[in-house]
Amino acid sequence: MQRLPFFWTAFGSMLAAGVSALILLDTGLPFYWFSARATDALLRLYPIHTNPDILIVAIDDKSLQALGRFPFDRAVYAKTLDRLKSAGAEVAVLDILFVESTPSDKLLAEAMRRFGKVVLAVNLSPQTLDDEFALLKPLLLPSPPSPAHLVPGITLPPRPLLKACAAIGFASLPKGFLDDDGVCRAMPLVVRLGDGKKAVPSLGLAAIRVWVKQFRLGSDAIFWDGRKVPVMSDWELAIAIPSPSFKGFSFPILSLSQVLDGDFDPEKVRGKLVLIGLTASGLTDRHPTPTNPFALGVELHASVINGLLNGQRLTYALPLWQLVIALLIGAILGYSVSTRSYRFCLALFATVVISAFALPAALLYLFGVLFPPLIIAVSGLFSFIIATGLLMAQKEKAYQRLSLYVARPVADELAQIPEPFQSGERREISVLFSDIRDFTKTSASLPPYEVVTLLGSYFNHMTEIVHLYGGMVNKFLGDGMMVLFGVLPDQEDHVQRAVLCAWQMLEELDNVNWEWERVTGKPLRIGIGINTGTAIIGDIGSHRRKEFTALGATVNLAQRLEQLTKEVGANLLIGEATYSQVAELVVAEPVVGITVRGFEGSLTVYSVKGLTEQGWRRRRQLWVTTPS
Repeated sequence: MQRLPFFWTAFGSMLAAGVSALILLDTGLPFYWFSARATDALLRLYPIHTNPDILIVAIDDKSLQALGRFPFDRAVYAKTLDRLKSAGAEVAVLDILFVESTPSDKLLAEAMRRFGKVVLAVNLSPQTLDDEFALLKPLLLPSPPSPAHLVPGITLPPRPLLKACAAIGFASLPKGFLDDDGVCRAMPLVVRLGDGKKAVPSLGLAAIRVWVKQFRLGSDAIFWDGRKVPVMSDWELAIAIPSPSFKGFSFPILSLSQVLDGDFDPEKVRGKLVLIGLTASGLTDRHPTPTNPFALGVELHASVINGLLNGQRLTYALPLWQLVIALLIGAILGYSVSTRSYRFCLALFATVVISAFALPAALLYLFGVLFPPLIIAVSGLFSFIIATGLLMAQKEKAYQRLSLYVARPVADELAQIPEPFQSGERREISVLFSDIRDFTKTSASLPPYEVVTLLGSYFNHMTEIVHLYGGMVNKFLGDGMMVLFGVLPDQEDHVQRAVLCAWQMLEELDNVNWEWERVTGKPLRIGIGINTGTAIIGDIGSHRRKEFTALGATVNLAQRLEQLTKEVGANLLIGEATYSQVAELVVAEPVVGITVRGFEGSLTVYSVKGLTEQGWRRRRQLWVTTPS
């Protein structure tokens, strides 16, 4: 089966990495815990303002010392309501469950009527309410159009209190509503009752229903007085408790004992929505929330009220959008990996790491959407691991193919070309051929090991120079060599590199000659031919053995020029196309009327005698910019 192209391999691998990260963080409990904590930390940076209309009257330790054991006689709450009414409170929310009838119910019911707007807490129950439904019906809401939690029934307060209240709301969370790590991140605003035709509001929503005027439930929002507050799926509201600012509490607070004694400033109560709830040690359940790990039940309800009054738009990103973001990250990183550019990949991965916090922060501040930062971070991490493996495999493959041709720095650059040599391509290149003069005759009189040693030393020197100028030693031809320039990406100055390289090869003969003359008794002389033009480059050969090379008239003419150096008595001959691009760098004499086998008509070639001042400057620049 034919292998998939590297682009689709990288693209598919990155998409799989993004989806894997999402599945792992949503289903694996340890990973989910870390993801949830990261999202909670993000929410703690979000400015949550306390609405000035909210006040908590706390049944605290001081109240227990003054009034004795809890539960208190209901006359205490009657007196509290009267005190709050006289101070100008608008709405009172009793976050206390009144289940059994007591002799003081009538007294409390009368106080509730005098106050006018009292909201009572009820408890969710597995029992139905067929007998009490007629009495309860005016206090219920129509079932919202979108899905909400369904409960069998609720536990009602005694009839006198139920008749006197303005609204009821459930105070306890539905069973199993907390997240897997036990944190309360959202509060249901309504639950459907019985057959689902009617709904019971939460204590916070019931308070808002009494507080405002034109109250209405929409399909996915709550409307009142021209305002709209969107809600999450299943009619939930994200819990966002303001940071504690008053004796460890999130909202302004008064002790119940202070209210009963009249020991408070009425201005702190006037026009307020007052919640009366438990804060004393051992009397209340605490529910960890994203912004407060020790939140009290009354604070949860106050948080709902606070969010609704402030028009809170916080919502958790839907799984679908998390999947979309994960796939988008995978697609972007897959594209970057398919380019085989390490710098581009590294820059993009660094961007993903930064966006793991920047993007969720932007979504939160601009749109109120809480997006898990670890989805992005882990998607990027998985992608980085897979990408590293893919790129290393590709690089190793490229090195194995190129190490026989070029030095490692050159191979590094060639490895960035997508499948550069498999199908072949036409490209303008410069081709250099060099050959040692009279080497066949000289080698005939030498022992084989000395021939091999001399050639090895010579080719070592010349190969280093070729690599210095970014050339590729394509092959060794006995005592000659074929070098290509322009195969590397973005090597637009390949003509200059080829000619300057050739001149330095001639200069390098001084460093080789001492050994050559010692062994052969003759100085070392070489001839070099260079030609520039379009050629076909690619891996050419059978399926058992391939060779990277260049083909075409450009290559043939370069080899003929090297052979002509003997006839015209020149060390370095360059073609006319080559000379036209380096004329300002070299001192050269034209050789006209040259006829070359395989080429029609006469040609003009140039014998290079040296470098101009500009040529020397250009050579020094190449020494600085060419990797070694």
